[in-house]
Amino acid sequence: MDLEHLHLFLEVAQYGSFKQVADRHFISQRAVSKQIRQLESELGVTLFQRKANAITLNTQGQFFWAEAQDIVNHYNNAVHELHGLDRLTSQTLQIGYFSIFESHLLTADMRTLKQSHPDVHVTVREESNEHLIKSIHRGSLDIAYSIAYGNATLPETTGLTVLPVFTGEMVLGLGRDNPLAQQAKINVADLQETPILYYSPESSTFLLESFLASLPQGQQADHVLRVSSIEQMQLLVALNQAVAFYPAGLLENGPADTPDIVYRPFALDSQQYQIVMVYDPKNKNPALHDLLRLKQTN
Repeated sequence: MDLEHLHLFLEVAQYGSFKQVADRHFISQRAVSKQIRQLESELGVTLFQRKANAITLNTQGQFFWAEAQDIVNHYNNAVHELHGLDRLTSQTLQIGYFSIFESHLLTADMRTLKQSHPDVHVTVREESNEHLIKSIHRGSLDIAYSIAYGNATLPETTGLTVLPVFTGEMVLGLGRDNPLAQQAKINVADLQETPILYYSPESSTFLLESFLASLPQGQQADHVLRVSSIEQMQLLVALNQAVAFYPAGLLENGPADTPDIVYRPFALDSQQYQIVMVYDPKNKNPALHDLLRLKQTN
């Protein structure tokens, strides 16, 4: 499979236009369309719904989008590591994380690990909850910092181990000028006409399903949408065009620490979340077990 075809596929999915992608690469629209058709021919499926004024992913395309992103990310990480082989040591620890919000937990743990094990080489990458679990099963990650909110992080049959490392409450971020910012708590009924955003780096419904499961029976939240960029989420909330989920306790000195956004709890039960470390207990990587010993003794 041609990696360039995957890059073009991801860009067409993002922009919804052959022309925009063609202009970005200074090639013809026909050339982009031809390469997409070659990819579809190789896969034996159609990936897009082609209409006069719009190109959108169909069901097969939505599934392949997440897989293609995973393939490209894995390739880019592999190239990065190949160029760094001269500085690799005998121990390498491959770590995944769900979002930038838990990055300071990861950073603190890596500092502690490096103090006692300076020869350990650490690689990190960001993935959705679903892909983190898949990557641990594949052996391409040793451990992942994930979020447990509402729904269980892992199915009971995965054979992986979950170690809780942080507990907090999901809150709602609102633009400072939003009238709802004057309330002590936010009711779901207050948000019926307002887009509610959640962040995930890849296609994922985990946080959406967790929030919907926390609603009282019969209540609806029809405007819950995923964004793939923290910057976009911050901008839309600060401009009062949307509200968004945030993990309280992980906001200080992070990307959500801005005077333009205020945070309010939901008037709902079961908004607690945990940051957990997920790993395969059968993984024999000594660097992994060094990290686990440090976490369990602190």
